[in-house]
Amino acid sequence: MSARPGTAARGVCPDPRPVHRTRRRSAPRSEDVRPHKPDSARGGRTPGGAGHTVLVLSTVHQADDPRVRVRTVGVLAQRFAVRYATRGPAPSDQRDHNWVELPGSRARRHAAGVIEAFRSDVGLLSVHDPELIPLALAVSAARRIPVVVDVHEDVPSQLLTKAWIPRALRPLLSAVAAALLHLAERHVAITLAEPGYARLFRRRHPVLPNYPLTGQLPAPAQPAGDVVYVGDITEARGAMFAIKVVARMRVPHRLRLIGRCSPWLRARLEGLALTHGVELDLPGFMPHHEAMAAVSTAAVGLCPLEDQPNYRHSLPTKVLEYLSLGVPVVASDLPGTAAVVAGRPGVQLVAPRDVDGWGAAVDRAVGDPAWRADAMRAAHDVRAQFRWPAERLIATYATLWGTPRQAPDHALAG
Repeated sequence: MSARPGTAARGVCPDPRPVHRTRRRSAPRSEDVRPHKPDSARGGRTPGGAGHTVLVLSTVHQADDPRVRVRTVGVLAQRFAVRYATRGPAPSDQRDHNWVELPGSRARRHAAGVIEAFRSDVGLLSVHDPELIPLALAVSAARRIPVVVDVHEDVPSQLLTKAWIPRALRPLLSAVAAALLHLAERHVAITLAEPGYARLFRRRHPVLPNYPLTGQLPAPAQPAGDVVYVGDITEARGAMFAIKVVARMRVPHRLRLIGRCSPWLRARLEGLALTHGVELDLPGFMPHHEAMAAVSTAAVGLCPLEDQPNYRHSLPTKVLEYLSLGVPVVASDLPGTAAVVAGRPGVQLVAPRDVDGWGAAVDRAVGDPAWRADAMRAAHDVRAQFRWPAERLIATYATLWGTPRQAPDHALAG
């Protein structure tokens, strides 16, 4: 594969229109967001009385998960009183919300989440795990308060590729998951992390794309020489493959894989790195601001996703974060990624599993200063075009609830 600085392996032109503006506006009428009717209007009553708190609930995600903690809780807390319930350890910053730990095993955390969801002061429930959809439906029916299910993943597609599920059961479980999503959209509000997830539903729902909260990103910095990946570390996301790519570089570089990694995969990665003579750093999960600080000095950012249904039509947030920090990108040439970033300065897209093509692309990114210069010059435009829709999030929740807390004097941080 050959490419010039400022070009990509595939020439898919991105949409030149700005994606989001920060002016105040309500959710589009074409999307299925309706004001929540108070019980007096429906002839019923809310058990435990009307609440005044937004509960953001996840039994699976880390407390410092960027979409949940930084982009959702952080923005909602500027307008609402927010309680945030997750597994431990605690979020690194709790100044803008009340955090509640869900302790123990997954089952125990789920039970604790049920208790939190039925607390009388909860006036709006926001859930972020597909496992919590039955709870979301129960709360909506029993408490008659607005409930939001934020869809982070294409779960039906995910279930088709889970190795721990017997192959014969995967289609059945995928169909059950799809049916549960269809049931949910009839009774609760849905928000989507990707436009492509709209195909999972019959109605239209607000899209809150996983763009960076640009106001919290560090400034672009000079490179320190590392090859970096940030995000959950799995084989499907290319962790083993990344080691093989770095092993083919002409000049050795340290590979930093920043994110959650299971103990058994960590052992395999360390063994493979030793075999290939690659210096590997596995620092584990970092709070978002720390991870972005580490990325800002990278020589190149990797996104080596395999071609799987859940990834094929998605735009990985890490790609936009790399570009927002002026870091050149080498990413898998998948439709969802190519549709947005192909042809952008500093971007090279390479076919998944093409280890020789990847090695050559990473060599170009770190060896030719033009790639870094192009990415640095384009960082401001990326930040301006791809930014977390904070106003859209607030408008969606305010429309559902109807009586939000008064806004502070300062503008929403986007």
